[in-house]
Amino acid sequence: MRVLVTGASGFLGRRVAQLLVGGGDDVVSIGRSALHPDSPVRTHLVADLADPAQVEHAAGKSGDVDSIIHLAALVPKHAAEDVAATAFAANLMGSVHLFGAFGRQGQANVVASTAEVYGFPEPGDPIREDTEPQPRSWYGASKVAAEIYCRTLERHDQMRIAILRFTVLYGTGDTIQRAIPNFVGSAVRHEPIRVFGGEELRDYLHVDDAARAVMAAWRGRLSGTFNVGSGKGVSVRDAVLRMAGGRSALEQHPRQKPAADIVLDVTRFREATGFSPARVFPDGLEEQIASAAAADARL
Repeated sequence: MRVLVTGASGFLGRRVAQLLVGGGDDVVSIGRSALHPDSPVRTHLVADLADPAQVEHAAGKSGDVDSIIHLAALVPKHAAEDVAATAFAANLMGSVHLFGAFGRQGQANVVASTAEVYGFPEPGDPIREDTEPQPRSWYGASKVAAEIYCRTLERHDQMRIAILRFTVLYGTGDTIQRAIPNFVGSAVRHEPIRVFGGEELRDYLHVDDAARAVMAAWRGRLSGTFNVGSGKGVSVRDAVLRMAGGRSALEQHPRQKPAADIVLDVTRFREATGFSPARVFPDGLEEQIASAAAADARL
């Protein structure tokens, strides 16, 4: 099949592209910058998804595709970058432009979303898909808006779209400034790891498993919204202790922001696909630390 992949140079996207190419599918990628020379993708369209003219031009050059796997997103590196106009332009309007140019009746498509759409839910059982989204960031709000667009588009244009709400991903190659990469960076530099609170639970999913989940949703031609994670909660403090492992001291500080447990109920996706993670945290963490240490040594 001819599959259009967005975010093919990203943390998750490059793994999905490798699986598709390895399975014999014809992969077309689209993005603002060129792919890494080692990418298995041979057809790349340079276009900013936020620019409808660029996306339409790219579609005219590439021709039709059988499916769209939309993994690209603008994720703020820190709170100051979480700007409403920027988030909605990239994550909502980018999706509108993408499907407007490449979407076709009968396609089976996959769109990556995030558990950040839930915000800080009330304490209790793992979060189900029918939990009301209450995002606390413009990034999360823009993903909710993109989900609503996709649900409407699916009915309007008679296509199938699987929306995957991913939990926290970890693994080698993660460049986003979030907890695990930040903690790993401190550990490999033997710097103190600072934890603010740390009692809250998080659901961690290895990026290789996330790529397998995308493929399962795509092959199964799923329609609907699905939580994708491990379904298991790990306290942030325990995660840090595993990373410190004699490499760094742990600095405990009082919590500065509200806390909530973010653990997903993954029953729906498991029953639809049979998917279960091959790696459960901290499996793969030592590999991530070793990779970060090697990269740090080259600087």
